[in-house]
Amino acid sequence: MSRIANTDYGHLVARLAEPEYFDPSNMPTGREYLHSEAEVVFDAMMSIAVLPITSLPTIAGAAAIRLIDHEHPIFTQARIGYMSKPFTIFKLTTMPGVPENTHSNGRYNDPRRSQLGRLLSLLRIDESPQLLNVARREMSIIGPRPLLGSILDQARYFVGPKKADEWVKVRSLALPGIFDDFSNQHHGYKLSEDEGELWRQRIAIEEAYILEKASFQEDLRIVLATVKLFGTTAIKHSGKLLHGVRSRARKAKK
Repeated sequence: MSRIANTDYGHLVARLAEPEYFDPSNMPTGREYLHSEAEVVFDAMMSIAVLPITSLPTIAGAAAIRLIDHEHPIFTQARIGYMSKPFTIFKLTTMPGVPENTHSNGRYNDPRRSQLGRLLSLLRIDESPQLLNVARREMSIIGPRPLLGSILDQARYFVGPKKADEWVKVRSLALPGIFDDFSNQHHGYKLSEDEGELWRQRIAIEEAYILEKASFQEDLRIVLATVKLFGTTAIKHSGKLLHGVRSRARKAKK
């Protein structure tokens, strides 16, 4: 059941009309690709390519969530999408028992994840249901990760209201994505550990993609970087996590 009805994003839409913070008529080149036929073709190609690979792991992961974590396999949550309009995102459940407005820290080893959830997040299987969001044109394969409303409050605290509002307006010009450059760098521990500086780095990376870098070639680069990052991480950590999942599964049967 969707949780979107309980969330009010009206204040975000209103901010799009504040020209003193953002002038959408004065946009650098680059964003045209975000709503071009080339971007639609890229999403279709990638979805068709990964669907046969992700289908069985997704089904197996959903069954394991039900049997081991005793949770509903599919987690739905209201997020901010194109033009700051809300939509419902689909994910596999990796953080059992957390409040519905909870957001992760973007890394597989978030301490709120279950052992199984860490493995699913590590392999990015938890994101695979978002292919449905891509099919519905609510998301793209590549784009800034869709926000929770509460994240904006954090951004306003760390970088100031004007910069945070401007950032949300820039983000509103693109469909949110399953993968993005900021998440790759954050997951790979290439960015600052200081939260304020991390916010400034995130804003710079996401605005650079939307306003300057977005292209078929850039999206392909991010996909390849994502595969490399999570392949390396999976090889390093999946054995230990899989052992923990098996141990918990044995306990669940007893």
